[in-house]
Amino acid sequence: MVDKKDIVALLEEISSLLELKGEDKFKVSAYNRAARSIQQSTSDVVGLIRKGEAKSIAGVGDALSKKLSEFVETGKLTYLEELRKTLPEGLPDVLNIPGLGPSKVRTLFKELDIKSVAELEYACGENRLVSLKGFGQKTQVKVIEAIRQMKLNSDYHLIDVVNETALEISDFLEKISGVDKYEFTGSYRRRREIIRDIDCVIKFKSGERDKLFLSLQKLKSVREIREIKDDLVSVVWHNGISVEFIIVNKAEYPFAILHSIGSKEFFQSLKEYASSRGYNLAMDTMKKGRDKIQFESEEQIFGEIGIQYVPPELRETSEGVVSASKGEIPELVKLEDVIGLFHVHTNWSDGAESLEDMAAAARKLGLSYFGLTDHSKSAFYANGLDEKRLKEQWAEVDKLNSGLQDFTIFKGSEVDILADGRLDFSDAVLKRLDFSVGSVHSKLNMKKDEATKRLSGALKNQYLTMLGHMTGRLLLGRPGYEVDMDEIIRIASKYRKTIEINANPHRLDMDWRYIRKAKEAGIKFSINPDAHSIAGLSDFSYGVSIARKGWLTKHDLLNCMTADEVKKYLANAKG
Repeated sequence: MVDKKDIVALLEEISSLLELKGEDKFKVSAYNRAARSIQQSTSDVVGLIRKGEAKSIAGVGDALSKKLSEFVETGKLTYLEELRKTLPEGLPDVLNIPGLGPSKVRTLFKELDIKSVAELEYACGENRLVSLKGFGQKTQVKVIEAIRQMKLNSDYHLIDVVNETALEISDFLEKISGVDKYEFTGSYRRRREIIRDIDCVIKFKSGERDKLFLSLQKLKSVREIREIKDDLVSVVWHNGISVEFIIVNKAEYPFAILHSIGSKEFFQSLKEYASSRGYNLAMDTMKKGRDKIQFESEEQIFGEIGIQYVPPELRETSEGVVSASKGEIPELVKLEDVIGLFHVHTNWSDGAESLEDMAAAARKLGLSYFGLTDHSKSAFYANGLDEKRLKEQWAEVDKLNSGLQDFTIFKGSEVDILADGRLDFSDAVLKRLDFSVGSVHSKLNMKKDEATKRLSGALKNQYLTMLGHMTGRLLLGRPGYEVDMDEIIRIASKYRKTIEINANPHRLDMDWRYIRKAKEAGIKFSINPDAHSIAGLSDFSYGVSIARKGWLTKHDLLNCMTADEVKKYLANAKG
């Protein structure tokens, strides 16, 4: 049943949405006045509306009286539903962020094309609010914290948030005396791009099981204890992520890890393969005939049934078992194989740090080079570089490179792919760059054939090196535009283009489900952190996980080439 509070909320929402649309300020104020009048009224507001006497309430005229009658009688208002449809679906959600009223949200929409909380979070990560009129550094920090608070009760989480939580959990477990060994499992271990919860298998020390249980129940960062069983402690971490601690003994430990890593389809397929070899594999034991077989690790289980070890990243489907049974699992790329990065931003455009500081940070990570890619001129919202500033940046790169004996900065640009498929710089400018990353940043609302044509046009440009964040998706926020993936792969292969694996945890684009097909077409890849800060450089680790899920080896990636090999590759890529 509708009450006065519902009516006030209705009028306030209409007022906010009208202001978001940029409607006449008097119209906006009229709904605000009516909301305040109803809120302060001591009369039976709902009763007056039901009797057709709404106009007796200050600020309520004929038109609004009819709207209020509809709302009180039906619990809905057609006018509001139609008004919502005129705005991007996620834009009103941005209004829920403290400190962002309709005026500021409208500015974000008009100036940065921000239509959802996820897009706003990503924009903050790229420092877009710092130079935006009416915002600034302090506002950006407040917005980031407000979004973090909003996400506390989310069902799914990005992998970087889950990774930070896993590190916190590790710190606690290392200090608990009852823990002998532990392993994170589930979708986190398989390195899914979005994750619902964390599973952790713990082997307890002899005689200390009860002590372990007690310690887990007293963890300081636990917000809620959901369930306690003989072999399970289920909690909610302080940031809202569900965590399950699975408690096992020494004999059960390797089986619990194998089963808990999953997926269900993979484990069932492995179970069937084991059965074909005369073994009975269960979630906590394996038998041959009546005899139980003991193992120290899950690797030994694979070896016993005569199959290649399948890395956790490849355990999404039965395909991993089929390939392992034929000895076709490749040696997947590892973190230590990566010696250079591409797609790095600095404060020349929307990065937080200077070129010199970013280079120094990359060297500290043990890297040998990175490819500089500040935005091109069309990205005015990101302080994109025009031709004049680009040449000035080249001079700084030359100066830094002359003083670096063990590190190389490659001159590049993240060049906007325009609506018609052309690139934001002329061929004459692109030719002088060491490389370029072509990305779509505007007019994302495309049909599949439009997006395919736009990307294909860019890929046919002789001087484009890499295709950046292929679909423009933002995980948990924006699905990205549809493209004909087969056609894009065909064109990229034909014109010898590299495809970026954008390692930013908000993107992780190209989707790993298509990477293997692109690899089979002969395409090279580059793991790119899309770093806008020193901290962002380390995001390449998430890209490595996606590359592994796509069955890539170090031979498939530019990042695993030496600087000299990269120079030759980039030169040859221009034809």
